[in-house]
Amino acid sequence: MESDPKKARLSEVLIRLCDAFTRTDGNIICPLIKAENSIRVLYKLQEKVLYKAVQEAGAGIGLTDPTFLWKSEAAEREMDGNLFVKYSNSHSFDDNNLKQYGETLAQKLTEVSKVKLILIDYVTDTEEIIPQAIISETSFELHKLKLCYEGLVEISIGFDKKLDLTVAVDTVKSNSDDLKGQYTKFAVLSQNGKGKSFILNLLLLLTSDNEEEYRENNQNLKLPQDIMENITVEELEEDEDLPDVVKDVLKTTPNKKQPARTVIEPLCYKLPQSIQKSNDSCSNLGDYFSTRSRIDIEPFILAQKEIKGSYESTTKCIIHLRYGTVYQMSVNYFTEEELQQQLFGLVTLNGEGSSSQMDESIEHIKERALECLKARFQILTDHGIANNLKEITGKFQSSKDIVLSKDVQQFAGKTELYIGDGKEAQRDRLAIQIILRQLTTSQEEDQDKVEEYKKRIAAVKEIVIYLPSKILYGGKEILEMPGTDDSDPVAMNFIKTALDEVDAVILVSDFAFKIIEKEVKDVFVSSYFAKNWKQNPSNYKLMLLAYPEKNQKWQFGEKDSKNIKKLEEEEKKKRNAELDTISKALKKDTLPDDLKNSIFTTYMLPVLHISILAQPTAQGEEYTIFQMYETFLKYTGISNLLTITDEFVSARQNVTTEEVKSQLSHLHKEINSGNNTEAARSVLHVLYNRESKNILESGINKNIDHLLICFDKSIKEMLCEVVETEVDAVLKENIEQAKINWRSHKDRIQSFGVFSPYFNGKNPVYKVLLYNIFFDGLEDKKGHIFQKIKLRIEDLLEEYKRKILHQCIEDLNKLLLDNQDQFTLQFVKNTIEQQLDDALAWYLGKKRRPFNEKAMKKCFEESQNQSFKTYILVPNFSHNRPLEIAKQSTEENIEKCIMNIKDPFLHKLKVLHKERFKSLQGKLMTPRGTSKMWQLLVQQIKLISKIRDHRQLKDMLDDLIHMMSVNFREP
Repeated sequence: MESDPKKARLSEVLIRLCDAFTRTDGNIICPLIKAENSIRVLYKLQEKVLYKAVQEAGAGIGLTDPTFLWKSEAAEREMDGNLFVKYSNSHSFDDNNLKQYGETLAQKLTEVSKVKLILIDYVTDTEEIIPQAIISETSFELHKLKLCYEGLVEISIGFDKKLDLTVAVDTVKSNSDDLKGQYTKFAVLSQNGKGKSFILNLLLLLTSDNEEEYRENNQNLKLPQDIMENITVEELEEDEDLPDVVKDVLKTTPNKKQPARTVIEPLCYKLPQSIQKSNDSCSNLGDYFSTRSRIDIEPFILAQKEIKGSYESTTKCIIHLRYGTVYQMSVNYFTEEELQQQLFGLVTLNGEGSSSQMDESIEHIKERALECLKARFQILTDHGIANNLKEITGKFQSSKDIVLSKDVQQFAGKTELYIGDGKEAQRDRLAIQIILRQLTTSQEEDQDKVEEYKKRIAAVKEIVIYLPSKILYGGKEILEMPGTDDSDPVAMNFIKTALDEVDAVILVSDFAFKIIEKEVKDVFVSSYFAKNWKQNPSNYKLMLLAYPEKNQKWQFGEKDSKNIKKLEEEEKKKRNAELDTISKALKKDTLPDDLKNSIFTTYMLPVLHISILAQPTAQGEEYTIFQMYETFLKYTGISNLLTITDEFVSARQNVTTEEVKSQLSHLHKEINSGNNTEAARSVLHVLYNRESKNILESGINKNIDHLLICFDKSIKEMLCEVVETEVDAVLKENIEQAKINWRSHKDRIQSFGVFSPYFNGKNPVYKVLLYNIFFDGLEDKKGHIFQKIKLRIEDLLEEYKRKILHQCIEDLNKLLLDNQDQFTLQFVKNTIEQQLDDALAWYLGKKRRPFNEKAMKKCFEESQNQSFKTYILVPNFSHNRPLEIAKQSTEENIEKCIMNIKDPFLHKLKVLHKERFKSLQGKLMTPRGTSKMWQLLVQQIKLISKIRDHRQLKDMLDDLIHMMSVNFREP
């Protein structure tokens, strides 16, 4: 009897498993997915886990012998592709079977992973590759570390106490925590009205978690009211379920022994209640693309400001945007002293001779400063402003004479925390949005509160927002900065300070950097960012975003596919012009390749992009939007922006995963080692004798601890020596240069406003900057000192390493009894050298508070500013002295100011050392005072003495090593 042809065709079943797209609360298709939620990532990192799930799901309907097939059209990104499962099948297969298969597989995956949304298709070939969401590289690497940590914990629990993997587990945990604790900072720079807030709002909306994700991610959230009354700051600060703003406060609380609730509760404020939901606010987004209709887009979270009344409608502070599972915000206000010093600038700007000889090129800066200061003075104080501003010169003799209003005194210097409850995303977001609008613009709807919030706006120093938008996930921080125009000196100081510290600058213009405002160019080119970027372009990123979408010519609809393709050539021309302009701005004939490669240029059409992704589809068919409108989405610039920012962050973090992989390989190698078997058994014989073990190990730990104490002492002595010799000599040399600079510039100083302590001698209103006069000559010289300290530390670390290796050999060989087979230096090095190197590298620091040249520079500059304020700025500025007396006092105190940098600098170095030394102790010793290096040696001795068969352990480590070796990109 011939076989049924239909059954023959069904002998193999091919099923495609894809990551399904989610939609945000605005019903926008989200283009990003976290690695932990991706079936592609599950396949790449935990194939055995996925195989078991598909095997069990198929078995119930007669599908057997599953085989994975991977098909990708991506040139570089290894994660971009479709996963297929080929089954053998002995029964018919129809839609009902597919539905049952999908339900079973979803259930199985939920049990073993966080993969939930899967698109399952029954297909006949692997030729068609359908689009899927972008997986963040940083998310991918963090997920690998998390899985590795969990795998090691499982191995450690699964084996008896004769095999202690505490050190390996702790190492991976430390690396993972260190990675989570650092941010790559992107500063958004432009004039006001160029669309910074608008673009950021669209990007945050596009990548936000929806209600289901929000509730799930916050199901273990521990709110301040949930904290037990007696738990201390020290006990609580490692709790991962706390809101991020609470963690930030606990980290900076000096007294770690006090109850945490007494610290947190006074800072917490309730969010507004009964907020009108705005689900309909995004309902017309799709019309822009489909019908070319004009649309109104409500701000997602950041207030979109009017271009008038700079002191009240422009954000004067920097808003920090970071990822958090729950909507939350931290608000910090200036202290009374800071506000008094700022407002006293109104007196100094109108002092005798303050403007008569002012350089014409900065006259507009003075006018702007006066306008903003007058407005802030009126808002923050009860004094009022006289029509003739010169009248106030005699009224206030010092900054302390300015009395802030009682309302301002109530919140000056305080921190306020606003935290959602994690149950409804939209309600929490809108509540934070209301508070943020009140604190950044004068658009308050409640007229009874208008005056109160004008005062708060004028006094806000910093705002940090954590929100669940995937564009921020993986250690990205976006700084929304004040515009460079209509900004007072305080805001300009914020901008310049931020540009000293960020890793990337996103420069927003209408059309191109070539025609960007001169003011923006000057701020950028003169920044420390530009200097650092030129020196080390691989460590920094300049992103030039042209946002021309406000111009009708740059608005595209569904029928404009031919026109939008022209953007490819336009972008090439634009990039060439941009590079040429940057080259001229940097005064270079041509840009080196490394600088060119660090510059990203694109046109940005965010409204078009988000409108396309707001188009309706049947549930589960969102990928068809990407297929239908591929041409449009290619040229909006959004996908490139998401990818480039993620690649940049990932490149800065990849060293961590490489270190973990190396540590696993070392552990794997140890298990296969078979040398020194007899010696190992001899040592174990001694250690298994309980009476002698505690005495012996106590002495061994004491020896190793003594070496650590000596290392601590040698570092402190070295720091004292360098400060007393090298730093002392450089400071003495700088005194003469500072005196020469002062004499050549003092006649140009026409106002004692240059002494404002708030600006540390860098007040942008004045042509002459006291900071440069005093410290310009120190820049290169102090850099050499920091380099020398770093080299001396490295030498001392190497010396400590040599001593601990020899101490371990000596202690091991003392336990050999009559066995003649001695342990060698090579054995000890093979066993602990890598862990020891990693621990010592931890002292220098990787991400958080490292003891590197940048940290030393910060210590020096803080000491410098402290001395500068104490001996020069505060004495002159706090009392409205005649200018000539202030100049005379300055000249007399130059030497005292410069030489008194030394002691606070040494103190700060010692504090930094204390922090890093504590961290080093944690890497070298357990909380019980046991040496981790000794633990590693004993562990290795147990392994090579063949106490048990370690085949299972070896296989599990093989899986972890394979997982850590998986690349996001093609090698």
